Amino acid sequence: ESDGDCKPPARVVIPGYAGLREFSTAREAELKDECGGAWRSYLQRGNWRMVFPFSRGGQQAEAARLASQIQIAALPIVHVLRFPQLTINHTLLLHAAHEALHSIEFSAYDPNVPEREVMLSFDRATRTFTLPPLHYFTGGRVDAYEIYRGWIY
Repeated sequence: ESDGDCKPPARVVIPGYAGLREFSTAREAELKDECGGAWRSYLQRGNWRMVFPFSRGGQQAEAARLASQIQIAALPIVHVLRFPQLTINHTLLLHAAHEALHSIEFSAYDPNVPEREVMLSFDRATRTFTLPPLHYFTGGRVDAYEIYRGWIY
């Protein structure tokens, strides 16, 4: 929708599968074929945003906005990156947010790790997102922003 509301109209059911994790594990090859090569991630319409610096205040606002989106049952898709290094250029589907005094812990579905949740952490003091070490990323600070939330992203 053009107003940026990404709340799903109803629960998505994948017949024959308990959920997205089971489906993507069982049908990994077909999903990868359908999605195309890794080069497509570089041509995603919201990637223009990654070349501009991310302020800590902007990341703080993004973390709060993502947490509030999840509270209304939205499932934001988040671009996580390091630029210009490009040590990571990836997307995650956020499905839960646990707010604490010093942090927000986002539970994410990662298509590169379909067998388990990946945690995207936001540290309120440093106003920084971090990812743990994964087989495709050494772990550490990342910048994050929601994609597919309007015509510009």
